[in-house]
Amino acid sequence: MSETRCKICKNESGNQIVILQERHLGLGDKFEYIVCAECKCIQIRDFPTDMERYYPSEYYSFNEPAFPSQLNWFNSFLKRSLIRFYMGYSDPVGFIISLKLPHPFHWIRKKEIDFNSRILDVGTGSGRKLLSMARSGFKNLKGIDPYIKKDIIYENGVRIFKKDISEAEGEYDYITLHHSFEHMPNPAEVVQHIDRLLDKDGTAVIRIPVGDCHAWKKYGEFWVGLDAPRHFFIHTIKSIEILIEKTSLFLDEVIFDSSAHQFIMSEKYMNGLTLFEHDNQFSKKEIRNFEKEAELLNKNKQGDTAC
Repeated sequence: MSETRCKICKNESGNQIVILQERHLGLGDKFEYIVCAECKCIQIRDFPTDMERYYPSEYYSFNEPAFPSQLNWFNSFLKRSLIRFYMGYSDPVGFIISLKLPHPFHWIRKKEIDFNSRILDVGTGSGRKLLSMARSGFKNLKGIDPYIKKDIIYENGVRIFKKDISEAEGEYDYITLHHSFEHMPNPAEVVQHIDRLLDKDGTAVIRIPVGDCHAWKKYGEFWVGLDAPRHFFIHTIKSIEILIEKTSLFLDEVIFDSSAHQFIMSEKYMNGLTLFEHDNQFSKKEIRNFEKEAELLNKNKQGDTAC
């Protein structure tokens, strides 16, 4: 097998090797990545054997949520109404609120699920998104993450288990992977397990950085979406389509959802800063311009993240 063979499409011709550094924590460790000439997927060449080093206890997704698990009854009613409206159900109060507030869960489409749907979040960390959904009225919420220290059972019913997706059981109406799929060393097996766990009428949502985006072309090794070595695979639409070919799944819709983050954080990396180091290098006007540029890139399918 060629040392530069793509793990997704198996292409061996014209692939490149690039050297990427760990920049999120400022460790500076270097890793070889393959850039596939065919499917454009950016992938780590050799998986590190000491991944715990790159997921310390202070890693952001493991931190306890910064908000209380319950809202007061009035705010809970308002938020539930807003969600009901955005989910496609008749709710006059929700409609009025929607004139001022955007969809808090933009990855939920109309008439796809309801408050009783069986929902599994894969790679959930401490469960921040699930807790937010519970505050909004969702009742059947479960998460899994192999990197948490132990199982977490919240008083509001949210359950999070220290498990890999291969160990997950049950059947679900809705399976979400919010920027966790790129952290998984076996994406082909993962989509097979999604297929196994998903109800025949269910939907999976995979939110990921996108390999063939504008920010990669602009920033190269400093693009924040690379996140070496935690991101094993930075997929493209084409590489996702290849992965699901041997399943009963099909790609129903792609929504680019990038933000100013792709510019602000990549610029920080170019200036030698880590992800969460405080800096004031951009004015509010510059950040607004970044947000406008991200909106335009999303419309042109060139944003650095997609759902």
